[in-house]
Amino acid sequence: MKSSAEDNINRLLRGISTDHVETVRDAWRALMADQEKSVPQVQRKLASCAWTSNPPGPLPKYLGVLLALLSEIDLEVFRQEITRLGKGKLHPVHRRTLDLMAKRLEDTPSTFLTETIPVFIADDVADPLRVTRNLQRWSKTKGLSLKDVTRIDVIVERPELDYLGSYNLFFSGIILTAPTTRPKGLDLWLQTSEGEFTFYHEVGHHFHKHIEGGQIEEQEQEADDCARTMMRSSQPVLTFVGRCLGWLLRPLLNQPLKRLESKVQQNRIKTN
Repeated sequence: MKSSAEDNINRLLRGISTDHVETVRDAWRALMADQEKSVPQVQRKLASCAWTSNPPGPLPKYLGVLLALLSEIDLEVFRQEITRLGKGKLHPVHRRTLDLMAKRLEDTPSTFLTETIPVFIADDVADPLRVTRNLQRWSKTKGLSLKDVTRIDVIVERPELDYLGSYNLFFSGIILTAPTTRPKGLDLWLQTSEGEFTFYHEVGHHFHKHIEGGQIEEQEQEADDCARTMMRSSQPVLTFVGRCLGWLLRPLLNQPLKRLESKVQQNRIKTN
């Protein structure tokens, strides 16, 4: 029997409280698929008096996830709820959550992939138009499936980040990084190719329905295999030329390739 929107809201919160990836993911998708019935159920939860008192256990997470869900479903209703909650009495913990979520009102998607997936690019990312064009092109690669991906965020690449891309296990979102200055020449080509591979890698995690965080060798291999397949599909001519050159230059490239492979292994993309 099909679950009601109320059941799915309760499943979502239960999954959040237990950190159960599949429960959160499935409930979120069900609520997104039945938006007309989901909105009033989210509003009913937000009307609770629970937000006025000291939040026990997982309650601080609940307000954030309910507001996040509402912002994805109906931005205008989200705006109304932010205003209503802001005028009322809130515990300081929930007030901080509300202030953080209110910043989503300032977000405007830079583009949409497959007409439904919003792409948000940080203001300090260099050359956002190029990032947008690349994502549009990569999303149209033959054989690539973005079904159920909820959003893509492009954030600034920073030294303290130990990943080039990340897959949000709970909400099926993809995070990519980009520099604040645009490279030139060969560096630009290398960075674009690296970004494309990273994008396909994270889509690979989504496609294979990975539910474990951290670097699980089997999951990373599956995501890498997906990325290689998509790279071949996206750049067939370059792949063919590369294979020919690789065969001709194999004796000269063996040692450098081994060193590169070792370096890639050490800097493997981390999945949250």
